[in-house]
Amino acid sequence: MGKAKRRSFNKTKEKDITSVKRADAVKNVIKSIRNNSLDSEIRNLIGLFGITSEELTEAGATYEELSAVKPFIF
Repeated sequence: MGKAKRRSFNKTKEKDITSVKRADAVKNVIKSIRNNSLDSEIRNLIGLFGITSEELTEAGATYEELSAVKPFIF
């Protein structure tokens, strides 16, 4: 690894980078649906993780809640 790559790699290790797990993303999507706050961050989570309607129903979403996010689910 070159000096520049190593420097860039070490910078990212030192920063406080938050990680989002798939299960946390599904919980956040359901929570935002129930709070009627579907913003761009939630749309990005759905697109980033490729969250499906089956995952949302397994996590406890109802049919009415799924119909709210139907345009965003692939």
